[in-house]
Amino acid sequence: MKFNRLLTAVLCFAVAALPACAYQDASQGGGVRSLLSGVITVSPAVDPTKDYRGFEVLVAVDNDGEPDTLGFAVTDSTGAFAMDIVAPSRGRYMLVISRRGSILTMSALAVADKDTATVRAVFPMGSRPLRIRSMENSAWMAYDNTTAQHRISLLKLVQDGEYDEEKAANLIRQTGTILWGMQETFPGTMGAEWAVAEAVTMTANWDDSLAVDRALQVSPLNPRFVDVARAARAAQSRLAGQEAAIVLLEQFAAQAEEDLQQSTLEFEIIAAHLDSAEHDVALEKAIAFRDEHVGTPQEEWGKRAIYELENLIPGKQAPTFSLRDLSGDALVLEDLRGSYVLLEFYDPQDDAYEREMPGRAALAESVADLRIISISMAPDSLITEAFFDSRDVPGTHAIRPPGLAPLYNVNVLPTRFLIDAEGRIIAKYVGSAMAAIYDDLVGIP
Repeated sequence: MKFNRLLTAVLCFAVAALPACAYQDASQGGGVRSLLSGVITVSPAVDPTKDYRGFEVLVAVDNDGEPDTLGFAVTDSTGAFAMDIVAPSRGRYMLVISRRGSILTMSALAVADKDTATVRAVFPMGSRPLRIRSMENSAWMAYDNTTAQHRISLLKLVQDGEYDEEKAANLIRQTGTILWGMQETFPGTMGAEWAVAEAVTMTANWDDSLAVDRALQVSPLNPRFVDVARAARAAQSRLAGQEAAIVLLEQFAAQAEEDLQQSTLEFEIIAAHLDSAEHDVALEKAIAFRDEHVGTPQEEWGKRAIYELENLIPGKQAPTFSLRDLSGDALVLEDLRGSYVLLEFYDPQDDAYEREMPGRAALAESVADLRIISISMAPDSLITEAFFDSRDVPGTHAIRPPGLAPLYNVNVLPTRFLIDAEGRIIAKYVGSAMAAIYDDLVGIP
C-alpha cells in the first residue's frame, strides 16, 4: 500500500514519539485480529459540501524506527470507513487520521483479538480527544483518566500548601482502590490488567500490607507481573525483612508463566540477596544465572550482577569518575577525599524522591563533611531544569553524565552510594532511604 511521502515521513517521527504506543503485551504472543470502523465528517461551518471522502485512517506500530501498517482505510463520501487490523500481539498502537497529506489527529488504539472498536470524529476537533469506543478502549480510557486525575489531585495538594504524608497516603489508597476495581468493571481487558498492577505498585511504600495482599492476587498472565513482584518484594522487606522478601520473590518466580518472566524474577532474587549483604550467595547465583543464559540477552544481566559483586559492594574502592555540573564546573571524585560523598541517581518526576526532599535537606545541613552529588536520569534536560525552578536542593547536580550510571550499575531509581573519606563504598541504597543514610552517617566513628 502506498502513502504519500509527507505522511510517511511524519509517521516515522510520530510512531517513535507517541508515548501511548509504547505499551505492548508481548507475553501474549501470536497475532491478533480486530475491527475498527467509524464515520469522519467536517463541520458544515468549515465545509458545507458534505463530501467526506478521502480521510485516511492508519493503525501502525514502530518497528526499529520505521512504521509498519497494521490497518488502513479511506472514507467514502459519507465519511464511513472500516478496516481489519492484524497486530503482532495485544497492545496499544498508534492511530492516525490524515487528509490530503496533512495529519489531523493522532491517538492510541487498544487492539485485542476479536475486539470491535468504533470512531466518530467531526473536524476541526480543536483540543478534544478522539473518542474510541470498545470494551478494550473504554478500559484504557478509564485507566488514563484515573491516573491523570490522581496526578492533578496530588499536584493540587502541593500547590495549596496542604501536602502531608497522611493526605497523600489517603489519596493514593483512594486511587488504588479505583484502579483495583477496574478488573470487575472491565474484566479481561488490557486496561484492567494495567490498572490492577498499578494499584499494587503505587500503594507500596504507603500501605505495604495492602500492596503485598493485592500482589498475591495478581495473575502471572498479567503483563506487569514482574513489576508487581518487585513492588511486593520491596513492601515485604519493609514489613518483615529481606529474608521474607526473598521467600516471597521465590513464590512469584514459581508462578511465572513465561521464560522471560522466570529469568527476570530469578535475577531479582539475586538482587535481593545482594541487598541483604549475602554477597557470597548472590555471587554464586549470579554466576549460575550467567552460565544458564549464555547467548541470550539475560546473559548480560548475570554479567552486571557479577560486576556489582566484584566492584560495588561495601569496602570496595568507589569507581572513579569526572563530570561537569549544571554550572559547567568540573568535578572529580578523587578531589573529594577527606569528605563523605553521597552519590545519588534519581528521577526528578518521581513522587518518592519529592517526598524525600525535607530529609535530604536535613541531612545536608546536619552533616558538615558530607558532599552530595545528584545525577538526574531524566531523558530531557528541561525536566530537570523545571524541577529546580521552585526548589533549593543542596548539593552538586548533573544530568546523565555519559557512562556514569553503567559504571555504578544503576537499574532502579533512586539509587544511592555512600562513600567514605578514603573513597571506599560504605553502602548502597535502593529506593527511599534517607533515614537509613542518616543512621549510617551518625554511626560512623
